[in-house]
Amino acid sequence: MRKQQLFAYVLVALISQSYTVSVTGGQTLKGTCLDNEYWNNKGFCCDKCHPGYKLKEKCPEPNKRSECVKCENGTFIENSNHNDNCFSCRKCNRANSVEKSPCTFRSDRVCGCKSGYYYKKLGDTGWECSRCKECGSGQMIAAQCDGQQNTKCQCKENHYAVNKNLCKPCVECQDECPDLCKSSTPPNPLKSAKPTSPPGSIPHILVPVCACITVLALGVFMLYEGIRLWKKKRHASSSQKSSPASEDQTLIITVSPDTEHNESVPFTNQQTEQNGKLPDCVPREVKIHEFFYFVLDEVPIGRFKELVRRLGVSEQNIDRAERDHRNSKDAHYQMLKVWSDSGSGGGNNVLPWHRIQMFVDTLKEMYLVNCADNIESKFLSQDPSTSN
Repeated sequence: MRKQQLFAYVLVALISQSYTVSVTGGQTLKGTCLDNEYWNNKGFCCDKCHPGYKLKEKCPEPNKRSECVKCENGTFIENSNHNDNCFSCRKCNRANSVEKSPCTFRSDRVCGCKSGYYYKKLGDTGWECSRCKECGSGQMIAAQCDGQQNTKCQCKENHYAVNKNLCKPCVECQDECPDLCKSSTPPNPLKSAKPTSPPGSIPHILVPVCACITVLALGVFMLYEGIRLWKKKRHASSSQKSSPASEDQTLIITVSPDTEHNESVPFTNQQTEQNGKLPDCVPREVKIHEFFYFVLDEVPIGRFKELVRRLGVSEQNIDRAERDHRNSKDAHYQMLKVWSDSGSGGGNNVLPWHRIQMFVDTLKEMYLVNCADNIESKFLSQDPSTSN
């Protein structure tokens, strides 16, 4: 019995919290008004005004209508209401703004923006027309600028973003360019278990190809050098074989001025054989090509241009020799030829003794003493100045 009384008390308390009893003569409960009604403080429900109308007088008693009036020009109310005033319509007076739809007593004026601008909200009530964004270099339009949405840009294909307004083309494998990291050859299913090479590594096929090209180039270079050295030795040996006979026929002796006839008298082969050797007063004349090839092997390549400059060869002739001959020894031979042609005496293809002595003295001035001594011992061993 006690439990039933407690349950009754709780039920009465819940009902009393949900409803209030009207203090007027009627017994209408607060909270029982319909959606198109509102609670009047006099203790009954009144009807609401329709959209576009405002409340002028509340209903005087239950089942009586409220008095409503239409909103004035420039004002509106969108929903059913019991407001005393209407809302003012907004004005499209912002820069670059236009009117999309006019103000009516049931709806507010709708504002928009000119072409090239979009509607941007500023807080709860503020707004402005902002210029549409233009996509930068390497970008394309992902979404057009329209209404309240600005232009959306994205990188073109095979490009990556540098900043918001710039995309650059992919040129190598990197995180932003994964397409360049893919192998151009289809994977072999038999080798799929093996680890793949890291992105950007050189394909394995290039290694043997580069090695073959290097070996082939080295072989061609060695073959070229071998042929060149063989031709040089053959030319030198042929010149050495022909030089003794020609030297015997071109030996000259100069008669002193107090003799009756001032002329040169050639020695014959018979006189040379009788004497056994040349007299000390007769200088030895050397074939030009024999001297040149010996000098080319003796003088360091790095000092050669300095040597010919000291010998009087002009820079113009040095440059011409280097342009005409890719091989350095051929160019140096041409420089020596220019030097020998600028001298006098000796005859055709013959270098006189005093020119060789000048050559040796120049080498000594350059501190190339070993080169000078080797040339002097080979070509100036019968120096007339050393005779008794």
